[in-house]
Amino acid sequence: MLYKEVQEQLANMLETARAIEYKGITLCLLSHSELEQVLALELSVRADNIENGVEKKNHFYDYAKIINPDYPAFKYTLSMKHKKKEIFDPYKVQKALPAEYEIWKNKSRVELEKEIKDEENAITDSQAIILRKDLEKEIELAKHNIDKVLENYENYDVVISTFEEYTYYPALYYVMEQKGKNKAADTHLRQDVPNLLWYEDNRPYSELRSNDRMSRIIQTFDRFCGSIYIKEK
Repeated sequence: MLYKEVQEQLANMLETARAIEYKGITLCLLSHSELEQVLALELSVRADNIENGVEKKNHFYDYAKIINPDYPAFKYTLSMKHKKKEIFDPYKVQKALPAEYEIWKNKSRVELEKEIKDEENAITDSQAIILRKDLEKEIELAKHNIDKVLENYENYDVVISTFEEYTYYPALYYVMEQKGKNKAADTHLRQDVPNLLWYEDNRPYSELRSNDRMSRIIQTFDRFCGSIYIKEK
């Protein structure tokens, strides 16, 4: 199946779904019938890939993130979470160390050039020369230290971490009912494709706590203005 063809079919299926925009992501709340259409399309894509010898862990990765295909969620919350990476395993660190050094070196040079070209910084040509020389000395020293560690790796404890960058990513917390029990889960949300949540909350209002009741109203009613939410019966 052609990539564009699958995209168009998926877009048509999601036309009736409630779409929520949040921090650069799109979350679509699907009914059971809408989910079944999406799963049928996903099955077609998977079968087509396998037939053509394409092996993937997630055949639908390029088109959407299907969050909960087995059980519907009756509650969800969107938030921003910290994202960081740490590698502690000594073997993995040893393999990744040269590449991580190259990434840091190239990124440092690019960031310095941006800083130099930024007119707000008012960096003169002579100052730019000094800054470049200082960075190259730092890069040379770092290379020396990396080589020294790799030559006698067993004598060092090394950790690779992006903790200092500490970026944020959109995340979804949701609750499903499975065999009479509530199960909570969370997942990161992707910005490059729609995120699809099978959502059904059929509990009577009398059974909902105040926060849950208002949460359902916000998610399923149309906001007309201010604090007024309306849904056609």
